[in-house]
Amino acid sequence: MERTAATPTEQTALTSLQAFPHLASLVGADRLEAFLSRSLGKEPFRRRLPEGLGSSLFGWDRLNAALAQHRLGPPRLKLEKNAKDAGKGVFRARASGRNNTIYDVDLPRLYEQLRDGATLILDAVNELGGALQMLCDGLANEFSAASQTNLYACWGTSQGFDVHWDDHDVFVIQLEGTKRWSLYGVTRRAPLRKDFSHDHLRPAEPHEDIVLEAGDMLYLPRGYWHAASGLGVPSLHLTVGLTRKTGHDFLAWLSDQALAHDAVRADLPLESDDATLGNHIAAILASAVSNTDPADLGRRFRRHAEARRNHRPQPSFPCIAQAAFAFEPTTRIVLSRGAIHLRAASQPSAFILSHRGIEYTLASSLRPVITAMTEGKAVTYGDLAQASPSPSEMSAFVTDMIARGVFVLAPP
Repeated sequence: MERTAATPTEQTALTSLQAFPHLASLVGADRLEAFLSRSLGKEPFRRRLPEGLGSSLFGWDRLNAALAQHRLGPPRLKLEKNAKDAGKGVFRARASGRNNTIYDVDLPRLYEQLRDGATLILDAVNELGGALQMLCDGLANEFSAASQTNLYACWGTSQGFDVHWDDHDVFVIQLEGTKRWSLYGVTRRAPLRKDFSHDHLRPAEPHEDIVLEAGDMLYLPRGYWHAASGLGVPSLHLTVGLTRKTGHDFLAWLSDQALAHDAVRADLPLESDDATLGNHIAAILASAVSNTDPADLGRRFRRHAEARRNHRPQPSFPCIAQAAFAFEPTTRIVLSRGAIHLRAASQPSAFILSHRGIEYTLASSLRPVITAMTEGKAVTYGDLAQASPSPSEMSAFVTDMIARGVFVLAPP
């Protein structure tokens, strides 16, 4: 698999860039369309990242600071060597509370294990904030999915994990040093952990061995057998996981939606013959999707997926003391992070803002200002009041949208 180089000027269709700006930063804007059609969920993709992108996400200094400033321990922080736990004696429980255990790290023992070939793993490193958190949030919004980044540091030549496949897509970003990746391929398309078939065994030998250098990115689709091993130099890499929704997720949601129909709630006639039972099942299947536009079903499921995503709180203190806060005209306001869509309403005097899966019907005169906010721009309270058909009610409206977590006060 050849590694494509980053190009100075990267262009693609505007619609795709608007929909996938964070994905484009990983795969390249000029290769975004090809990645979406040929690689996503299908085959590996390798690319040289633009200079400085990897180091902006994480590095040795941030790892040192994380271990010094946070009480990290198992299972989030762990040591693995040849698919076995190597953390015994390294992480020592100092105090246990009702909901968590505080660990101390024995640094001399940690260094000894790392010199002996163990891999240090820190899960959910994106939760430490910064550009990496923004990247994961952005990918999650673009795909209505879950995204988490784990970090791996090693100095030896052994494998942290044995040959395996992941139940999510992975973007590997090599930050420092080099690492060898053995690629074995797919033996079952799009496998799931909750799957009836686990007899898809890995191939005996890899079909390709590649070495990632600092600044390289490798994409592996769900179900792709692989293993990584060190090369005897300090190596630091990230795996940005993307857990996308499947047809199984949609059907589980649809079964709950179908409870509105009598045939779905009725008892199954298992006491009858197969033909009678089959007719009843046919009625159930017809009821579940009767008179429903597939596009509308898709939109409703997308909103459901967006609404169920977890988000970090973005408070806007101090405006919580009354129903209508006294905003200054120059007060700056932005939309909080999350999936955002605009669409027409049934009446021309209104439009619909969808934020994190919840839909709000707003006056059409506000659409230019809200559109600017969806582009990441800050607007002023005065901008909103001027565009509103009811300026006197704007204070209560903005306060309510802040209380709902849609609007956030921005720094001056």
